Amino acid sequence: MNNNTEEQNKYQAQIFANRLSKKYKMLRKWARRERITCYRLYDRDIPEVPVAVDLYEFLPEGMDSKVDAALFLREEDARISANDLSAAQEKALRSYVHLYLYERPYEKDEKAEELWLNEIAKACAQVLGIPENHIIQKLRKKQKGENQYEKIESKRTIEGYVQEKGQLFKVNLSDYLDTGLFLDHRPMRSVVRSTCSGKSVLNLFCYTASFSVYAAEGKARRVESVDLSNTYLDWAKFHIALNDFNPDDPKYIFTRGDVTGFLNQKLAEVPNAEKTNRYDIIVLDPPTFSNSKNTRNTLDINRDWIELVSKCLNLLTPGGILYFSTNSRRLKFDSELVPKTTGFGAAVAVTDITEESLDEDFKGTKIHRCWKMQVANV
Repeated sequence: MNNNTEEQNKYQAQIFANRLSKKYKMLRKWARRERITCYRLYDRDIPEVPVAVDLYEFLPEGMDSKVDAALFLREEDARISANDLSAAQEKALRSYVHLYLYERPYEKDEKAEELWLNEIAKACAQVLGIPENHIIQKLRKKQKGENQYEKIESKRTIEGYVQEKGQLFKVNLSDYLDTGLFLDHRPMRSVVRSTCSGKSVLNLFCYTASFSVYAAEGKARRVESVDLSNTYLDWAKFHIALNDFNPDDPKYIFTRGDVTGFLNQKLAEVPNAEKTNRYDIIVLDPPTFSNSKNTRNTLDINRDWIELVSKCLNLLTPGGILYFSTNSRRLKFDSELVPKTTGFGAAVAVTDITEESLDEDFKGTKIHRCWKMQVANV
């Protein structure tokens, strides 16, 4: 590596460290106050440093009780507030960073990129006070098919439990591109929890069912989670059990299948089933693209969003709500394309709720867009 490149790497690592330190001082207090132990610290804030940094503060090994976790974190926060250095050191040893490198189209030399990323990772470890081997580096490319959900080669498995607003989740930082918990949908999970009491909730493309856990916590009458992957449905059931709900209870339904086929089947049953196959709340957060080998259907959300939204609206009860979210920046959303009424004649109101769906750690980013579509209560 020539001196110019080395100096440039060190310079970029330093400006990154300065920015990360500022964000960390601000967000860690917020996270402690909100009972959050995993959050985003940095997301391409500086154009020359196109990385995303997610901090995961694991609970102590073996701690799998919501009550025990809440008590432990309260006591730990009190110790840290009292300047107990040992408490801060213990937390640092349980902390890991998911460091995503977005593609740098101008960088063609893999070795040079590796050296650059190592400098960034080193700076990250120093700012956060965690061991360098607790920085898990990954390259986030434009996804094709099911790549983001497929298992990847890893020299060691790094997983643990985290707390989010009272709920517990198991995350895996090493074996998949994503970790099992999409941090950006934290506010929407809270909205579902606070509005679902006594209602039926449908969680499509459920992944590991974090929305379903919040719905269970919010005392939903029925929660159905749909995904094509057995791996993630098993993870979903684990999350329900981890939060002290019985996954074998009939009110919690786990359906393996293609979402489009599932919706078609439900719609065919609706005329003869009255309300039993309708839902009060539907969460639709699909991948941008999917061509899974387990189904003949290819999903391109930029093309298929209108069809999916229309089907979901026709499965809502009067007064029901569809939350539709996408990470695609190419999707051209037009509220005029959304059906004005449902199949049973109820008017549909569309509201862009993107800003209110972003928490403190994602403010100012374009991580996703989100819409609320509510059916009139006829």
